[in-house]
Amino acid sequence: MGEPEQYHRKELIHRIGTFFLITGIGMVILFLLSEAAGKTTFQYFCWSTLLISLGFAFRSQYKRGVPPSGRFGIFKRFKKGKE
Repeated sequence: MGEPEQYHRKELIHRIGTFFLITGIGMVILFLLSEAAGKTTFQYFCWSTLLISLGFAFRSQYKRGVPPSGRFGIFKRFKKGKE
C-alpha cells in the first residue's frame, strides 16, 4: 500500500489547517453567543484561540501555486508591443 497518485503531505496539512480555522471561528461564535446569553463560557474563547493559531500555522506550511487567470493578458501583450 503506497501513497495514492497526486498525493502531497503538505496539502493534507493545509486542509487540516483549514479545518482548525473553521472550527476555531465556530468556537468564537459560541463564545459570543454564550456572552450574549449572560452565561459566559471562557473555555470556548481559549479553545478558539488555540485552534485558530494552529490553523494558521498549518496553513502556512504549504503555498499553492495559482495559475494566472489571463484577465490582464491584453495589457501584458500591449506592454510587450511597446518595447
